[in-house]
Amino acid sequence: MARAFRGDAGTSRTDTAPGTCCSLPVSKLTGATRELRSALKRCGIASSGQLLHAAGEVAARHALAQASGIASEDLLRLVQRADMARVRGVGAVFAQMLERLQVRDVQTLAAADGELLERRLQALNRVERWARRAPTLAEIRDWIRQAQRLPVVLRYDAEAAVSPSTSAMP
Repeated sequence: MARAFRGDAGTSRTDTAPGTCCSLPVSKLTGATRELRSALKRCGIASSGQLLHAAGEVAARHALAQASGIASEDLLRLVQRADMARVRGVGAVFAQMLERLQVRDVQTLAAADGELLERRLQALNRVERWARRAPTLAEIRDWIRQAQRLPVVLRYDAEAAVSPSTSAMP
C-alpha cells in the first residue's frame, strides 16, 4: 500500500515549493535511480517541487529519508539537484558541471562571482569536455541573478559536514 509522506502538521506535502516555476519530474534529476524514484513515489513525491517542499528543511529531510528508506546523503544530493533545477537555463549538463565545482544549490550560485565561475567552468570543460561549449558569462550572470531572486528553500543547519562550503567559490 502506498503511503504519503506527511509533514509535522499532518498535512500531505504534494504541492510545489515556493519559487519553483518549472517543477520537473523527479525522473529528470541526475542520479534519480528507479529505486529512488519508487521510494519517493511511495511517499507521494513525483516532482522536483514536491521534493523541495518535502525535504528542503533539515528535519523534514531526515524524516523523509527515514520514511522512504533513502540514505540521507543520496536524498540531500537529489534535493540539491531539484533546487538547482529552479534556475532556468541550467540544464542537466551545466548542472553537473556546476556540481563538480561545488556549486550545488541556489544559495551557493547566488553568492558566486560570475567571472570566476565562467573561468572555472571553461577550464573544466576544456579538460573534461562535459559539453560542446561552456556556458557564457551572460548565461552565468543570468543564473546568478535568478538565484539571487529565488527564495531559499534548502537549509543545511545541522548538516555542516554534508553541505557545500559556506563560501561560494573555494
